[in-house]
Amino acid sequence: MAIVLALLEIQIEGPHGWAKHLPTWRPHPAHPLAKVYSKLMSGKELTGYHVLMFIFVLLILHLPFFFNLAFNLENWLKILSLFFIFIALWDFLWFVLNPFHPLKNFAKNNPNHKSFFLGMPVDYYYSIAISLVLILFGEYLFGISGLMGWWVINFGLFIAETILTIIFSLFVLDIDNWIEK
Repeated sequence: MAIVLALLEIQIEGPHGWAKHLPTWRPHPAHPLAKVYSKLMSGKELTGYHVLMFIFVLLILHLPFFFNLAFNLENWLKILSLFFIFIALWDFLWFVLNPFHPLKNFAKNNPNHKSFFLGMPVDYYYSIAISLVLILFGEYLFGISGLMGWWVINFGLFIAETILTIIFSLFVLDIDNWIEK
C-alpha cells in the first residue's frame, strides 16, 4: 500500500512535494491548528490534501475491525503503531520512486524535509519512536505480552520492503536517471 500511495502522490504532485501546487485548502499559518501541525510535522504546512490522505490511511488500517478483528487495546495499539511506521515508509518511498528527486540527492536538495540526522529526516525518527512508544505502553504499562516481538517483526518487514524497493528502483527501473535521458 505504501508503494501504491507513493506512486499515486508522485503522479499527483509531480516534482513538487508537500502539495505545493495543488488546489487544496491551507489554513492561515497563524491558525492554532496550523501552528500545532507545523510544530508536530517539523515546519510543514497544514493542507487539506495531507489531512485527508492521513485519515484515508487510518481508515484503511482500521478495516480489519469491520471484518471481525476484535476491537481491543492490543489490536488498536498495533494499528496505530503500524500507522506511524507506515507514514515514514510511504514518505521515503515517494523519494525512492520519484524520478524528479534522485535518491542520491535525498539529504541534499530535499523539498519536504529540512532537518536530517544520519542521512534521514528527523520526522522519520519521530514517527518510528511514536510507533515504538505505543507498543511499549501496551507491553509494559498495560501488560500485553508479545507486542515488542510483533513490532520488531513488522518493523523488519518494512525495512525489507524498503530495501527491495530501492534495489528495484535503482537497478531495474534506473529511476535516478529518467530525467537525464
